Amino acid sequence: MNRLGLGLALLMLWGFVVWAQEVPNPEGLAPRIGDHPGYTRVVFDLPPGATYTLEPLGAALRLTLPGLTITPGITYTDRPELAGYVMEQFEDHAGILFLTPQGVSPRSGFKLQELPAAEGEGKRLVIDLSGAFADTTPFTPPPNFSFVKAKGRRFSVVLDPGHGGPDSGAVGLVVEKEVNLEVAKRVAALLQSAGVEVILTRNDDSAFSADKRTDLTARVNLAKGRNLYVSIHANATSPPRADWACGLEVYYYGPDNARIVYPPALPLLPSQPVIAPPATPPDALQPNLPSEAPIQPQEIVPPSPLPLPPVTPQMGSSRRMELSRTLASRVMSYLLSTTAALSRGVRTADYFVNKFATVPSILVEIGYVTHPIEGLNLRNSDYRDRIAYGIARGVLEYLENDYPTE
Repeated sequence: MNRLGLGLALLMLWGFVVWAQEVPNPEGLAPRIGDHPGYTRVVFDLPPGATYTLEPLGAALRLTLPGLTITPGITYTDRPELAGYVMEQFEDHAGILFLTPQGVSPRSGFKLQELPAAEGEGKRLVIDLSGAFADTTPFTPPPNFSFVKAKGRRFSVVLDPGHGGPDSGAVGLVVEKEVNLEVAKRVAALLQSAGVEVILTRNDDSAFSADKRTDLTARVNLAKGRNLYVSIHANATSPPRADWACGLEVYYYGPDNARIVYPPALPLLPSQPVIAPPATPPDALQPNLPSEAPIQPQEIVPPSPLPLPPVTPQMGSSRRMELSRTLASRVMSYLLSTTAALSRGVRTADYFVNKFATVPSILVEIGYVTHPIEGLNLRNSDYRDRIAYGIARGVLEYLENDYPTE
């Protein structure tokens, strides 16, 4: 028998021993799995004095239970938020690895609650899993952005809050046209503070025309002589998928077979490999919904005039597609950094505003209004701040580092 065959035989024997030996399992320690709108709930009843650590690993969430014993095994659940879990017994602790297709990080993908035991002593550990659990905490932006490489140049950006007037866009836990406008205004303020001229395609609940093609043509025409076109939208899906479809997307006009890009998030917070239970456990079922005042129109005042850089290559050129893809990747990277939301990738699509704008153009989908949790995120003012900063910072980094000088 060669070394490979011997290794495989030993591996099979080890697996048989692990599965054949039953390890004592305290009653109730095996997880109970519950399916809820928008998330999967995992519940453990822990004995008195039990401790634990919870560690997000990207594609999995690891629960370590010192001093406890379980029965090793693999269970498949086939849920969007939980594909299954692996229970392992080690010398001094039990370990459970939850396989999370939508991913987890120290700031996203799961929520933890520690509750008193339903009966008797001990405690109940509740872990909720969802790709829509993002960072909705109040956001304090870094110091104002200042151009260094592009200092002294004046840039002009068109921001397009999608839909408006008779066209509401998608309707779910928020109305798309309203959240698009709210986020666009925040992006506009951030760009202006850096000295960028901003042109909004609409500043209130209006449209150029009730005819969609006429309206979109008028919006795209505003890009002539400008530098970038950024359209802001929210997503939606049909009821069979509404409970699990969530996340961010950024589109540019390019070939149908272009590879989907998933850029890495740029971490704003230090790494936190082990998560302890919070002092006040978050409630996954009742997110904090701040009261929102109605959106009020406000004037966008351009900064003091400076020379405009040259207009970029026209629509249809490979150079314009390349610039749009770079812009999309910059924006997605900073969106992921500020929100810790699920990335659905930088993608290509035949959207009118991307196809016919004469400058680098992207369309940002800031989340699904139909998802039970992400729709609530989009109602959260702090989360809107994070979305807006991610878009604005991505645009500014593109103008500083990637915008053509000739």
